[in-house]
Amino acid sequence: MAHWTHEDLRAWLAPVPGRRRMRLGLTHVRQMLARLSNPQDAFPSIHVAGTNGKGSLCAHLAARAAASGNLVGLFTSPHLVNVEERARIDGMPIDEKEFDECLALVRKASEEAPSIEITYYEKTFLVALISFKRAGVSRAIIETGLGGRLDATRCVKADFCAITTISEDHLDILGPTLVDVAREKAGIHRSGVPIIMFDPENEEIESQVRRLTGQDFLLHTDNSTDKPWKKWYNMASKIGQQMGWKKDPMNIRWPGRDGTVYASGNVAVRLSAAHNLEGISDEASRLSRDAVIMIGFTQKDNLDAILAPLMSEETSRKIIHAVITEPEHGRLPPHPAREIGDSFGTTIRHSFAENALSAFEEAFQRASDKKVELLIMGSIHLIGDVLAVLNPLKHDLSNALLVHPPRQPS
Repeated sequence: MAHWTHEDLRAWLAPVPGRRRMRLGLTHVRQMLARLSNPQDAFPSIHVAGTNGKGSLCAHLAARAAASGNLVGLFTSPHLVNVEERARIDGMPIDEKEFDECLALVRKASEEAPSIEITYYEKTFLVALISFKRAGVSRAIIETGLGGRLDATRCVKADFCAITTISEDHLDILGPTLVDVAREKAGIHRSGVPIIMFDPENEEIESQVRRLTGQDFLLHTDNSTDKPWKKWYNMASKIGQQMGWKKDPMNIRWPGRDGTVYASGNVAVRLSAAHNLEGISDEASRLSRDAVIMIGFTQKDNLDAILAPLMSEETSRKIIHAVITEPEHGRLPPHPAREIGDSFGTTIRHSFAENALSAFEEAFQRASDKKVELLIMGSIHLIGDVLAVLNPLKHDLSNALLVHPPRQPS
């Protein structure tokens, strides 16, 4: 095998400016999987699609499967801090050496004649599958990237499928209507394989998915007032019953999405990866007391609509101050902070910070002075930047990135 250094491999992995990190279509990834001896066939997978909540559901499912004795491989995207997070085994991101070894196998296969050009996302997905096979996982939990029917993850061998919410994110790619989005996400269904859907409370969407999936369809309804993290726990519990997993997992973590409050000095800091209308509406509805917010997004086409829930009189009066910044990494370029400020106008008092660290320091000081909560919200990449700031051992985030405790003997 050709030898590449760590720097060589990471340069090859890195997205090429001007090229997409993701694309819809299965041809290239299927060709690659064949060259790699189809690692996806070495274990059964639960395949999860949806707009919001799919990563949270995957985290709960991985924890539940591990609690029942499975060695679990978990593939999710995007990552918070390190690309290795996309491939977790037994709750922990694979290490840098394992990632590089698997990436070298992917590169070698792609460069065989005729060469196959694959995207950043496809490379990380293939690395995950290879690492899962090498580790001998007994079960994988696989999160789709975009859509479902034509997402690279559609190639896994699934024995159960799930759909979380259906909303307007990526409507320009998967639409033009929500029914079209639902149809694309329902494309993860395999004949004879159960597929469960979180109740969309939209009869047309439910009817369309039922029609496409037939007798394999299951509907999960949750009328509780629980926070989203608990709702996904509830849905994972129902799936666990279908899978015969009887143990309830403990200490599940999914930073930026699990509602964990970090105590830092006299300030309660909460991280929320709310970056679209659905997520921000939920945060706005749960803002029960005064708070300082820190906010930043990757590029948005409908910024005013996304921010609208924060602009209502009831919510905006609880926001003492907003510190606006720009995420320092991500698939898309950052949304200009000044445009977010223009949307806030005079309704929400705000200031700008050059980077995540300076934004956090200013927002923290304001929250400390006023003795209120600090809510950090926006792009998952911004949440990753802040997680590194919050962690006292910035060189070692392994504990902060552990999703669940190691598997329990069955």
